[in-house]
Amino acid sequence: MTQDTRERDDPGAVVAILFRGILAAVLLLALPPFSTAAAGADERTLTFVVGAGAGGVFDSYTRLLARHIGRHLPERPKVAVRNLAGGGGSVAAEYLYREAKPDGRTVGHWAGDLIHKQIFGRTDVKVDTRRFGWVGAVAPLHPVCVLTKASGIADLAVWAGGKRPVKLGGIGRDEAATNMSRVVAAALGLPVKLIPGYRGLESLRLAAGRQEVAGGCWHWQSVKTTWEKMLAAGEARVVLQAMAAPHPELPSVPNAVDLAKTQNARMLLIYGVHDPAKLARAYTLPPGTPDEQVAKLRKAFADTVADPAFVAEANRLGLEVRPLDGAAIEKTVKGLFELDPKFLVQLRKALFPDEPAGDAQGQ
Repeated sequence: MTQDTRERDDPGAVVAILFRGILAAVLLLALPPFSTAAAGADERTLTFVVGAGAGGVFDSYTRLLARHIGRHLPERPKVAVRNLAGGGGSVAAEYLYREAKPDGRTVGHWAGDLIHKQIFGRTDVKVDTRRFGWVGAVAPLHPVCVLTKASGIADLAVWAGGKRPVKLGGIGRDEAATNMSRVVAAALGLPVKLIPGYRGLESLRLAAGRQEVAGGCWHWQSVKTTWEKMLAAGEARVVLQAMAAPHPELPSVPNAVDLAKTQNARMLLIYGVHDPAKLARAYTLPPGTPDEQVAKLRKAFADTVADPAFVAEANRLGLEVRPLDGAAIEKTVKGLFELDPKFLVQLRKALFPDEPAGDAQGQ
């Protein structure tokens, strides 16, 4: 006799079977419904994926944007922020590239130096950055070089005319601002000895206070807060800026591109300093996102960063708003991939002097 036959012939077993069936039905009814409405709620959520940990600048800008952009989209979606740190932003970029649906519901924010690594043929870049959609950037970085009074270098003329290399501190060994110091020195012929390996801008500032280094090149948005007291006391000063146009807060500081003596030097500054600064904090969409979704999010982004409520909160948080639109960023990316291979070799040598050469144009 089989197990099923014994259970049908045993009244107690029949009752047990009936009880289990009733219990299962009750439990099923008690579960929250997984309905079209629930799926629709997920679809109406716009998710920002940040390639950095909570509390940093990438995260702060994104959470500010998330609090305002929903009301500038027709469907008024819920907006969520997901931190996906790792690999200097590459983990988030790879998630956007391979896993996120190209439906206009996922926006990425990862470090733009992946683009330069790709055009230099770095094998650790696992995405083709040309395929991303570009939404915009709240503000480009603005590179500057700051030196201490104790260094004895009061202005750029003294620096350029000096016989001894000026010691500049660097963050890490392959960090964008550290590489910027190399490019500025190469383009303008400035005597520089780079001391890399400092853990952050505060660590570098303390080293400058101990006269281990004369200063460093970093981004004005961070320098003006971290070096605030030294700048206010005249113990340090910004001697150079390096962007296409002067920063509104630094109208009298010399601009590197205006001092470049050759077209080649200007190209080093444009593609090795200006463009990385533009791309550093751009917002992107997964490859294959329909054009109408890209256009919709670009418009929502532009409307958000022009919203007085957004600007007011950014000011309260000390976050700069000088927006770049997605079309301009897309043009910048395209231009990098059209550079002459011979110039790319020179640019790579300036940015990453300790690395072996790779195949230009990457993937």
